[in-house]
Amino acid sequence: MGNQPDSEENTPLGDTEQEGVPVEAEVEPAATSRRIASTRTSRAWIRLLPALVVLVVILVFVFQNPKDVKVSFFTFSRTLPLSVALLGAVVLGALMTLALGSVRIFQLRRQVRRKLERSEGEDRRRR
Repeated sequence: MGNQPDSEENTPLGDTEQEGVPVEAEVEPAATSRRIASTRTSRAWIRLLPALVVLVVILVFVFQNPKDVKVSFFTFSRTLPLSVALLGAVVLGALMTLALGSVRIFQLRRQVRRKLERSEGEDRRRR
């Protein structure tokens, strides 16, 4: 009685045996080798790092190009720092790319939807 615990609750985890099977053997080998599933939050954190790197590069660019230049666009003419003018051009280019890409995605989705509707119609006729 002196060396044995009073109840199972006070038994150390490594010493517990149940019907002659040690605790370590109770854990399934497949359970320990499983990967943790990816979540939206974990993927967002992974994508955040490149965005932060791009932000740092942009900030370095802005601080290294403070020289003022004259910018003219149609009737608009103004003196801006070189970095702001170039960043504005990049933003306008990105917006145009986004607009064209969105139109293309819309077209592709419409084509897929039409093909699915046709295949469902053919399936109904076969029945």
